[in-house]
Amino acid sequence: MAETPISLMSLKEMLESAKLLDQIYGKIEGVIISGISQDSRTLKEGDLFLAWKGSDYDAHDFLNLAVSSGATAVLVEKFVPDLEIPQLQVSNGRLAGALAADLFFGSTWKDLFVGAVTGTNGKTTTALLSRHILQGKNPAAALGTVGLVKSDGLVQEGLDSLTTPGPVAISRLLGELLEDGTRSVVMEASSHALAQYRLAGVRFDSVIFTNLSGDHLDYHTDMDGYFEAKANLLNLLKDDGVAIINADDPTWQRLDTKEISTFSYGLVQPADLTGHIVEMDLDKTVLEINMGIETECITLPLSGRFNVDNCLAAVSLATVAGMRLGEISDRLSTAPQIPGRFEVVVREPFLVIIDFAHTSAALENIIDAVGALTAGRLIVVFGAGGDRDGSKRPKMGKVVSRGADLAIVTSDNPRSENPDSIIDDIMSGMPKGNVWRISDRRSAIEQALSEAQPGDCVLLAGKGHERFQIVGQHKQRLDERAIILENLRMSGGVS
Repeated sequence: MAETPISLMSLKEMLESAKLLDQIYGKIEGVIISGISQDSRTLKEGDLFLAWKGSDYDAHDFLNLAVSSGATAVLVEKFVPDLEIPQLQVSNGRLAGALAADLFFGSTWKDLFVGAVTGTNGKTTTALLSRHILQGKNPAAALGTVGLVKSDGLVQEGLDSLTTPGPVAISRLLGELLEDGTRSVVMEASSHALAQYRLAGVRFDSVIFTNLSGDHLDYHTDMDGYFEAKANLLNLLKDDGVAIINADDPTWQRLDTKEISTFSYGLVQPADLTGHIVEMDLDKTVLEINMGIETECITLPLSGRFNVDNCLAAVSLATVAGMRLGEISDRLSTAPQIPGRFEVVVREPFLVIIDFAHTSAALENIIDAVGALTAGRLIVVFGAGGDRDGSKRPKMGKVVSRGADLAIVTSDNPRSENPDSIIDDIMSGMPKGNVWRISDRRSAIEQALSEAQPGDCVLLAGKGHERFQIVGQHKQRLDERAIILENLRMSGGVS
């Protein structure tokens, strides 16, 4: 998109209005910002550089590099002496940076229908189903774990792998999407992103709260902190925005919605939009949906109770956007497979399914769903990520040992941790029984496939859409689909 330069004086006035500006160092009159950057490596001449202390790096350490690269001014949390360009010192660098990015890119969210999805599980599926439905009304995009999915339904290459990118990337992206003709955007809102103000420069027409269970407690410390991070999304609603809440999750009763319009959905509890599962098999779910006096029967080409919850959330968002249940039903009947979510890779001689489940609640959901559709044994291959919430590992082990006929504990993304130590943590929650440990994930998959018999199901949990494994600081190629198909071809199991 064409970027429009702004004056440093206008930025100063905005920061003062937001009560974020502490001090100005240097002359700002007449200074023009022609770009904005939070990465000194990609900064261009004339940019405003955003600096704050992060969890891994302190951007103030790169101010001299930013100056040598041509930065016009810097927004900082602490004054740095001997800098030759103006410094605007603020009390909260992340929040100020998000608002600065929004100012520079012109608050393009005002001309879009923008939705956000938060919760522990289901964000990706809900966002992608929402995008697919909204595409029936006007060009729609979704942004999240799998990347940017544009109005053609394809994933745009080259975006950050974070569930929610940084504030500059988000503001720039919304402008580019608007310029390309997109009129609706649905974003995944991770708890990290909300706590770090990555979305603070956007205002949403509607926000969805899916469910809440234990995750990311290495970052948020406890469930109260995790809840509060999610609840922050309410503060980002437009004045006439609507909060969409899963009535079946009692956690959300704590949300302060007294001054906010709400819309609820559920399968069990009374809600504005309710659903009833009529029929479910491996390939589809027939679902009756009721909203007021409207009733519609939907055939969703996805399976699993949890996907029904995601579907109801997406339908709720579409109704807030002004769509009728009839047109929503037509769109859902052609919904695409969500990458790495209850993805059936092989059907014969036995089922092989890949899913992104990496919390105890998500594992329980997918095991219950797959187990109900499996005639033979359920073999589950899973692990847990390194440098992440360690408290959830024994809980994951307990859930899998309870639901699987054979559990194979292996490596996920170990990062800087020893994979065997992670496996030890997982297995501490597993009673002795039919549990194998195979540290190498490829070997674990191959062993599971060789063990499976006709009628069985092999579930590979944790990696989902990912085609890599993070070991140390490096991404190593690991494509589970390719491993499955190659292994079964060599054994003569796939025609």
